[in-house]
Formats: sequence, structure tokens, C-alpha cells
Amino acid sequence: MNFFKVFLASLLGVVTAFLLFLVVLFIIVGFFAASFSLEEEVSGISENSVLELNLNKLIVDKSSPYEEEFSRLFDLNFNKIEIRRIVETIKRAKLDQRIKGISLRAGYPLAGWTQTSTIRDALEDFKGGGKFVYAYDEFYTQKGYYLSSVADTIVAHPMGSFSFKGLVSEVLYYKDIQDKYGIRFDIIRNGKYKSAGEPFLSDRMSPENREQIARLLNTFWTDIRGDIASSRKLDEEAIDRIANNLEVAVVEDAVDTGLLDLLVDENDFENLIKENLNISENHKLKTVDLREARSLKQVGDRDSQNRIAIVYAQGPIIYGTGTENIVGHKTVSNTLEKLAKKESIKAIVLRINSPGGSALASEMIWKSIEKISQKKPVVTSMGDVAASGGYYIATGSDKIFADPKTITGSIGVVFAVPNMKDFMDDIGINAEHVVTHDNALDYSIYEGIQPGFRQVQFKEMNKVYDTFKKRVSEGRNINIEEVEQIAQGRVWSGDEALENGLIDGLGDLDYAIRQAADLADVSSYSVVEYPKWDDEFGNFLEMLISSAGNVLKSERLDMFGIEPYVLDEIKKIDDLSGMQTVLPLHLNIR
Repeated sequence: MNFFKVFLASLLGVVTAFLLFLVVLFIIVGFFAASFSLEEEVSGISENSVLELNLNKLIVDKSSPYEEEFSRLFDLNFNKIEIRRIVETIKRAKLDQRIKGISLRAGYPLAGWTQTSTIRDALEDFKGGGKFVYAYDEFYTQKGYYLSSVADTIVAHPMGSFSFKGLVSEVLYYKDIQDKYGIRFDIIRNGKYKSAGEPFLSDRMSPENREQIARLLNTFWTDIRGDIASSRKLDEEAIDRIANNLEVAVVEDAVDTGLLDLLVDENDFENLIKENLNISENHKLKTVDLREARSLKQVGDRDSQNRIAIVYAQGPIIYGTGTENIVGHKTVSNTLEKLAKKESIKAIVLRINSPGGSALASEMIWKSIEKISQKKPVVTSMGDVAASGGYYIATGSDKIFADPKTITGSIGVVFAVPNMKDFMDDIGINAEHVVTHDNALDYSIYEGIQPGFRQVQFKEMNKVYDTFKKRVSEGRNINIEEVEQIAQGRVWSGDEALENGLIDGLGDLDYAIRQAADLADVSSYSVVEYPKWDDEFGNFLEMLISSAGNVLKSERLDMFGIEPYVLDEIKKIDDLSGMQTVLPLHLNIR
């Protein structure tokens, strides 16, 4: 049986690789045949039209510039979209009188809470222009409903599903499995709230970690509940009661409680929009999708020679060169160095969506930011997460802005290395060492951390922690004793970060851009995005191959009964190795 599984898995790999080769070849030929028509515009938007927004996709801060173009040229669906493009399209639709309203489909967006809030705010602003928003979907997750609740009318399919039960954060703990198999992580940390290493030291959540996560969840929920109550004209107490008692078991319950308005299918939903526009049911509804929305009225002064540069720091922070989803210290530093020399760049907005990572890389990025801030204004815009190393690099900027639901802070340090001694003993492998000095063996995966090396790492960790606190103290103008009170690895929401002085205000990326322009004393400007990758097309093809490989890996793992997320968890554990300023692992809020 195992032979056939291995044979089928190998055969699947060969066939998939061959098909992937054909797909990539087709894309390359088609790309050049299209004569690089990446700037082609779509025109012909009719009067009395409706903008269709399908946001049941992966929403990111920054993606490859080739993804959308390839999806258009070859009818490929990457199911991914940038947050700025969504917000800009909504703003353009508000100003364009041909667009009368928005048909929203966002029951299950793959987005962070701050991204969801940003889109929701843009839709609220759109309604302020005297236009309507109607929402429909067959399935509503809690996050999807929060986004959709901004609509004037919210509709679900009669046989659809609806989730509304409050927030939860699930954290995995590994001590028992480490004890069982003898493969563990040796953890050194400081700060009683620095829980990045906690899952490897215990099989239960510490009171301190439970306290900070509970506080974070309650802060998030207060914001979510208030927005829903305002949009749906419900009491906040009623919303808590609905969630606490699970009063919405089926979509009919959601209508009875006032969370939804109607239950109809997609065709009848379209008729509701036609009725709003005084269009007969027999006439076709004129719609505009995101691709066609390029022809909408422009926003801002794109011809201005004054430019505000957005520098994206998205993903874990590493020492070395980064990618679109990894913050490499060389990539960020080199980008900032180039921007410092460009006279057209009047200010820089550092968009951070990172849980942190390498302590050394974070310090080097901070130094680059601190250096350029002496020449040009630098403003930080925090996304879903800007914590630990993500917050470290933000302290070098002139101003810091976050969303109320941003996860930030986590000022602390953790050191971790794998230890397989017990496992090796169990399987009969013994490592012998010959040394010239007592502490020559500082660390071995077969022996773990030695006492002398542990003392050295404690000293190094305290140095990093003291430096981190110093950056915060000087950057935020808070005395070092007060920094210690809000440090110790503690995680804060954006609302709380504003209260304790870690940030300057609440606002999204567009707000940060406007603040940067004010600091630079420019009223007319265009926006440009960085880093510019040397080989964007090559990176894009690499992403395609990697995506196909992930699909193949998932297929093969499934054949053996192994869930793909298990390997993802292992990868996260492996990334923790070394001296890190990193957010606690697995802090997912849903």
C-alpha cells in the first residue's frame, strides 16, 4: 500500500512539473506577444452604473505588479488584491457621477482586521457622497459581516450561513510533544509578557499571556461592536447578547435580530439594485468591475513632480536581502539610501506589516530610517501587525500612525535554538566532543545550550533589550523607566498604543501619506511605491512556480494523511531560531 502511495505521489509530481513547465512557457510567450501592454486602459463606462466589489480574496498591502496584468491577459485568477487599489477605486467611484452605488460581495475576505477596517471606512465615506452600498453573499464569516455591515442593505442567500459569536485567539503549545519525542527548543527570554517562546516551555498559557490576549480581544471587540451598532442602529448590549447566546443559528435568525435585512438569491438581489436605480427588471444592470474601474475619475495630482514614497516592510525581518513578503535589511536600507538622493521624493511613508524577526536586522533598518529622517520626513503607517522588530524599526520615524486594531508593542527579546539530545539518546546516537577549553562547546543541537553559553546569551539579550528600550525612549520621548512599564514583551492594540505614547495617532495608510505631505510642506503630490525589485518578472515567475509547488505539496501530503498546516507550524518554529525581536507565535484573532 505504501509503495502505491509513493508511486502515485511521484507520478503526480512528474505530471504536475511537466504541466507547470508548459504553463510557464505559455505565459512567457504570451507576455512578449502582448507587447507589454500593461498600461492598457478600459473605457466606455455607462451612466447609471454600479461598481461591483468582490472582496472574497486575499487582500494584501503589496503584491507583484505582474499578477493583475497576467490575470487580465491570460484570464488567470490569483485571487489576490492590494488594499490601496480597493480604497482608491472606492474613492474614484465616489467622485465619478456615472457610478450610483456599490454592489458588495465580502462575506469571507482573506484580510486582516486593519485592512477590513480601512475598506469599511472607505465604504462609509462613499455613502457620505449620497450613493448606496448593497451587500450580498451566501456565506458570512464574522469578519466578512463586520465589513458588510456598513452597507445600507445586507442580503444573504436563504440557504446561506452566518457566523456571529465573538472573538477567539487560539495558541498552540508544544511542551508535551517535545517531551514525548525528545525534540525541543531551548528558550531564553526576558520580559514576563514575551510569550514568543512560551509554547515551548509549557503546555498551558501563562496568566500574563492570557491577560494580554484577553485585553487585546476585548479592545478589538469594543471597536467592532461599536461600528456594527452604529451601522445597524442596534444597542451594543444587544449585539453582545446575540454573540454571547449564539442567537444566530441560521440566516433567518440574523434577519430577526436585525443583523441582516433580507434573504434572497443573487438574481433577486440584482433586482433590488435595479429597483433602487429605477431600472426595469427586464433591463440589464450596468456594472463596472475592478479592472474596468481604471477608467473612473482620477484621484489626486498624478502629474505632480512632488512625490511621497511608500516603502513596504511586509513580512518577517531577516538579515540579508528581502522579497515582497520578507523584510530584508539590505533591501530596505538600499531603498532608503536611494530615496534620500532623489530630489523629487519629498517624504517617505514606511508601511509596516511585520511581526519582527532578527534583532540585528531590525537595528540596521532602524539606523537607515533614523539617518534619512534627518533629511526628509519619515512617517510610519502600521498595518495589521507592527510588533517587536516591526515596532523597533518604526521608532526611527518622525511620526507613527496605526489602526485601532493594529497589533503592536511587544518590546522584548527571545533567543531560541533546537535541542535534539533526548531524541538522539532514544534512538541510540551519542555525540562525543574534544575541546581545548572548558566552554569551547557553547551549543550543539545534540547537546543543547551549555551553561556558559547560556550566561553569554543572557548578557547579549539584555544588551539588545536595553538598546530596544533606548530606541523607544528617544524616538517617542518617553523616559526609560516608563518604557520598561509598557515593555517586557507586552502586546498592545492601536488604541492602547496611543494611550501609552507608543504612536502619535490613529489612521490608515492614506492618512499617513497626508501627514507625511504636511510635514514636507507640499499640497500637491503623487505617490510612488518601493522597493523596486531588480527582476520583478523573474520574481513573479518564481512565485508561480512556488505556488504550484505548494499545491503539489498539499496534494502529496494529503495522500499520506498529513495536514499541510502542520508543516507551516514547523516552519514558523524554525524561523524562531537565534536572537529575535519577534511577536508571540500564532496570535490569530478570528
